[in-house]
Amino acid sequence: MTKKVHVKIPATSANMGSGFDAVGIALTLYNEILFEERPGAEAITIEIKGMGQNEIPTDPAENLVSEAMAYVAKRNGQPLPAGHLTLINRIPPARGLGSSSAALVGGIMAGDALTGRKLTKEDILIIANSMEGHPDNVAPATYGGLTSSIIVHDKAITNSVPVEEDLSFITVSPEIEVSTEEARQALPDTIDYKSAVFNVSRVSFLLSSFFTKRYDYLKYSLQDKLHVPYRIQLIPHGQDVLDAAIAAGALGSTISGSGSTLIAFATGREREIEEAMISTFAGYGIQSFGHILKADNQGATYVDIPK
Repeated sequence: MTKKVHVKIPATSANMGSGFDAVGIALTLYNEILFEERPGAEAITIEIKGMGQNEIPTDPAENLVSEAMAYVAKRNGQPLPAGHLTLINRIPPARGLGSSSAALVGGIMAGDALTGRKLTKEDILIIANSMEGHPDNVAPATYGGLTSSIIVHDKAITNSVPVEEDLSFITVSPEIEVSTEEARQALPDTIDYKSAVFNVSRVSFLLSSFFTKRYDYLKYSLQDKLHVPYRIQLIPHGQDVLDAAIAAGALGSTISGSGSTLIAFATGREREIEEAMISTFAGYGIQSFGHILKADNQGATYVDIPK
C-alpha cells in the first residue's frame, strides 16, 4: 500500500505587541501539505499551489517542508519514500503570519508520519524551534490557542490556552514584504531599565486580559517598547493603519510577527475595521488584502491519519 499523508497547519501571529519572542496565537487560516508515495519514482517532486507559488523553491534541497521531512526521517532512522509533495498555501509568505513555521511544523509531522510516527507534540516543538530559532510562531502552530513560551537549556517549553469564539482577529497584509532578518536588524542592541519594566507589566497584563476575557484592556496590554516602535518604521504608513483600526472600533492593534501584516482585535465591527485598514493603505497607494479570523485551538493536525 502506498503511503499518503495530509497535514493542515494554522497561520500564527507572534509577539502580540508586548509578548516579544514569547507569545503567539494560532489563527483560522491554513496551509496544507499532501504527500503521496509513487512507487518507481527516484525522488520527491514538489508542486506549490496558492500563495508564493512563483517564489517558494520546488527543489527538495531548498524547500522548508521537504527539509523538515528529511530531518525527521534521519532522526527516526528511516528513509523517506519517493513521491509527490503538494503544498497548498493560503498563508502569505514573508508577511508575519507564520508561513515558515507552518512549513516547518507541517514538514516535521509529514516526515514523522512517513517514518514511524515517533514524535510527541513536545518533540515537534523542540525540533521546529531548533530549526526556526525562536518559539513564538512554532508553538501556536503546534499546539494551537494562545501560547506563551520560554527556552530552557536550548529547548522550547510552552503553555497553551484556548481562546473563545467571541474574539476576532483582523489581519491586513500590504504588498510590502519585511524579512525576519530585516526586522531583527531594526532592533536596538540594548534597552533601558524602564522599558524592560514597562514590557514585563504589559505582557503579564496581556495574558491576564485573555484569561479573564477583559478584551477591552487589550489597548493597554498590547503596548510595547521592545520592537514595535522600531519595526513599524519598516511598514510605510503602518501607524496610520493601526490608528485607523482603533478608530473603526478595534479593541487593540499591533504588528503581526515581524510584519508587514498588521493585526487588529475585535468583538464586533470586524468588516468595518478591515475596510478601514485596507482603505488607509490604499490612500497612500499601497495595495493590501485582509482576513477576518478566529483563534485556532487545535494546532497542526493530520487530516487523514496514515495507516
